Amino acid sequence: MSFYQTYRPMKFADVQGQDEVTSILINQAKGNTFHHAYLLCGPSGTGKTTTARVLAMALNCQSMDGDGEPCGQCQSCRLIREGGHWDVLEIDGARFRGIDEVKELAYRAHLFPMGKRKVYIIDECHQLTEAAWNGMLKLLEEPPPHLVIILCTTHLEKIPDTAVSRCQMFPFVKLKPEQIREKLESICKSVGISPDSRHLQFIAESAQGNMRMAENTLEQVCQLKKA
Repeated sequence: MSFYQTYRPMKFADVQGQDEVTSILINQAKGNTFHHAYLLCGPSGTGKTTTARVLAMALNCQSMDGDGEPCGQCQSCRLIREGGHWDVLEIDGARFRGIDEVKELAYRAHLFPMGKRKVYIIDECHQLTEAAWNGMLKLLEEPPPHLVIILCTTHLEKIPDTAVSRCQMFPFVKLKPEQIREKLESICKSVGISPDSRHLQFIAESAQGNMRMAENTLEQVCQLKKA
């Protein structure tokens, strides 16, 4: 499994560089005052899908202890982490983008969840067709009480205003080199390597705010050392 998958954050506090976003979501989790629809927007590699998964864990965690963080250990958290939770559906907007697919989502949305809530994570949602958005608006406007929709996009300008207005919007920003380097140092410690600090700094700066790109580059460097 790749570095960015293996070392993906499992708590809001571990999401780098998005403190305003995670602070709000932690407070919502503490008070159990979640919204029915979220729109996470910003550049690639800034933690949108990761945050969506952590939010899905918080929405369904069986052992929330009041700090606003999912426990990460209960059956629900483990299944979401592994991509096998019965109530959490992660969708690639580039492939699952037509009206027929949205109709299927709408039908399934009204089936009562086996856990606490049904969660739809729609990644790259800007690639949905116009007809699909028309179908999605009904779900965003009148969702069943147990449904939470999390939309993720790198192109906010392509999302219909009618959809944006029905969501809580959370802008994600590019990460600073020092934030990326901190994560890279943590990964290096976990895998037992000690690269030159100048190399880590170069990777962090070259990633241009994209954590996933930095983690992939670090993984290539580690593989080169093994060769």
